[in-house]
Amino acid sequence: MISSPLLLSCAAALSLASIGAAQSFRRLGACPTLGCVFPPDQTDFLAGQYFDIRLEVHAPVNGSEATGKTTPDTNFTFTIAQQGRRPQGAAAYFKIAEPALERWNFTWYEDYFARDADTPSLVNVASKIYRRVALYQPGEYTATLTYNNGQKTTASWLVRDLATARKTKNIVLFIGDGYMCLNCDRVGHKSTVNALGVYRDSSPSPFDDPRFESIAEIFQRLTNGGVGIVSTAFIADATPGAFTAHTADRGEYGHVVDTYLNGLTNFTWTNWTGPDVLFGGGAEQFLPGRRSYRGQDYYKLFADEGYNVVLNNTALSSTPNNEKTLGIFSTSNLPVWLDRNVYQQNLLRSNSPDGKRANATDVPGLKQMTLKAIDILNARHRKEGWILMAEAASIDKQMHALDYDRALGDLLELDDTVKNTFAKLKELGSDKETLVLVTSDHGHGFDVAGSVDTKYLESQETDRNKRKAIGIYEESGTSQYVIPGDPEDTSSLQFSEGAAFPANWDPRYTLYSGVSANPDRRENYQVHKSGPRVPTINSTADEDDYIVNPRDAVTGFVVNGTLPPESSTGVHSLTDVPVFAQGPCQELFAGVYDNIDIFFYMAECLGLARKK
Repeated sequence: MISSPLLLSCAAALSLASIGAAQSFRRLGACPTLGCVFPPDQTDFLAGQYFDIRLEVHAPVNGSEATGKTTPDTNFTFTIAQQGRRPQGAAAYFKIAEPALERWNFTWYEDYFARDADTPSLVNVASKIYRRVALYQPGEYTATLTYNNGQKTTASWLVRDLATARKTKNIVLFIGDGYMCLNCDRVGHKSTVNALGVYRDSSPSPFDDPRFESIAEIFQRLTNGGVGIVSTAFIADATPGAFTAHTADRGEYGHVVDTYLNGLTNFTWTNWTGPDVLFGGGAEQFLPGRRSYRGQDYYKLFADEGYNVVLNNTALSSTPNNEKTLGIFSTSNLPVWLDRNVYQQNLLRSNSPDGKRANATDVPGLKQMTLKAIDILNARHRKEGWILMAEAASIDKQMHALDYDRALGDLLELDDTVKNTFAKLKELGSDKETLVLVTSDHGHGFDVAGSVDTKYLESQETDRNKRKAIGIYEESGTSQYVIPGDPEDTSSLQFSEGAAFPANWDPRYTLYSGVSANPDRRENYQVHKSGPRVPTINSTADEDDYIVNPRDAVTGFVVNGTLPPESSTGVHSLTDVPVFAQGPCQELFAGVYDNIDIFFYMAECLGLARKK
């Protein structure tokens, strides 16, 4: 197995920050001048990958960027030139009609002072967008927007020169979480926070932004292969949604679900015939009503398109492998491993996926969903091959809530799922033709610095004395999650199926652990038996102002936060994350590299580049 750290592009992040003038707010991300080109400077492409080009010319009416010209230049021009060749107008270069001119305006705050005073800056915009174009020849390209009597915005683009021979038939991509750069490992493009499959423009609509094809769309278009999407989150969440959705707002959950079934319908785009497997939570987006897209019954719509619809683990295990399958097993996110297996009283949540508000207790975990997905994909696409994304979403979600025990449970479930995936592939005879990747998009700055004697902590009266229960260096000792015994006897570490889950989740000696950026909270370093942790509450109904939840970790001590008071949970960090690879072309994933390289390496393994 190849294991390598994935550098989440610290240098790239710093360079992007510099072109945005390091502002808290930006007029428009990746557009430091008054002429905007999307895709922006320093963008890489897969040869033959479809994308849109959005041009914007801005005319600030007020604020520090105002020039006195309040009407944007509508006579701007745009050219593209491959290195060593003469520039051509984009319409002529791509052999398409010149798009219509669009106009709108928007406002933004230049800094925190302007926000507090509620004095936004107004910007008028002239724009065009070239839809569904592609670059085929590898090499460097220069895209130039000329406006305002000769001002220029230049974007340097690179079409990577990748081998076109296919090296693997199948790919399984395990993701710890993929929110920080949703577009990077599945699309190959860095974009804006909360955007799915698009570069975020300044238009008021979340559905007209410039798009780029995901690896699932390219793979299905070129090979007619199978696609599987599995998540322990609600299935309209950002990580699974990044495979098919194209919107500036990840919160458009109805749109995400509709694209799973229908692809894009508002503009000409890649013909999408739906995933073979779609497993997760989020029944509220499928049941007819105010939370589904246009109030429609998506269980019925999927069934009408030939999907077998299953709503619990029992039905999942018995469903045939030769049919497309939709599996939705609860409202919201699926219950985490710790509650499904240890604190099962927390399953009484009125969260059944059928809308009857019963308790969803017959819920599959990541392992059950992943192994069934592989069975279905293998049965339906043994010849063409397939790709599967399986997300252990609640590692991240519980880290946000500072619930480290539940994050650990789901991390161990991911480890167990990976082990059983290798066994499943070997059973099916597909292990030599399947690349398995395990990674995450980001970290949380989590670390362990010692141990905690929780019995001593509870016996102390003041916060300062409670902190004396923390043991560091030579006093850190060993936690009791691992019970000492015969080195040859691992029974104390085993759960029901041989996975290395702790036998005792509430020991006296626990880990002194935490994240580097967090809200105000109270810590007692003990498992939250009554359900997933809620470390903060909003102190006011008028605005977000989060304080310590008085019902959380009541025996602990208060820890002052390091985040803005409107932050209710922890946040992501720029921690490098590892990438583990085993299977055909695993050697591509060695070393330290940018997060978008995951997309390009997978595309090269699958032979998806098209140079004509």
